[in-house]
Amino acid sequence: MSSYRVSRSTRARRPISPWMILAGAALIIVGGLVVMTLTRQDASTAVPRIVPTLAGAAPTAATLSTDFKLPGLDGSVAVADYRGSYVLVNFWATWCPPCRAEMPDLDAYHAANRDNGFTVLAVNVGEDRATVEGFIHANGFSFPVALDINSAVFAQYQRESLPSSFLIGPDGTLVKAWVPGALSRATLERDITPLLAG
Repeated sequence: MSSYRVSRSTRARRPISPWMILAGAALIIVGGLVVMTLTRQDASTAVPRIVPTLAGAAPTAATLSTDFKLPGLDGSVAVADYRGSYVLVNFWATWCPPCRAEMPDLDAYHAANRDNGFTVLAVNVGEDRATVEGFIHANGFSFPVALDINSAVFAQYQRESLPSSFLIGPDGTLVKAWVPGALSRATLERDITPLLAG
């Protein structure tokens, strides 16, 4: 009489129950939700994320409504307040390195030309008043500052990247745009000074 032994490797395996597969999937989903909840940053303290883009040309005078009114550090600010002058609307944020780098040149050009029918209107995008006020005062900047806390005006200007700047003419229409890109004193002298002289 011969005996027959089945090795473990050739034994028939018991199929996995569909309920076990569903239970495993549910555990993975619940685990993922727990991790997302624990690592999520509160929206009120999150740093705004503005994704740079290479696509998307600057808006034109025909497609851009330049008017807006926003709260500022010294009362409300509106582009219409500067009719008859050139206004450089500059969108920026304190967390943006190129924005911080261009500000001394913007402030110096503003100070040198404010009596020649020119002003820089610095529009902060998405930050609270205390953060912006602290930054402006710490650096001694003299240009007017507007607070676009919910980024509505930034969206109106059809932008996704910082810094972005728009020169608005005396009649309230768009003259030139630098989007995105930090401005230097040389660029301001080249592109704006001839307009102020004429």
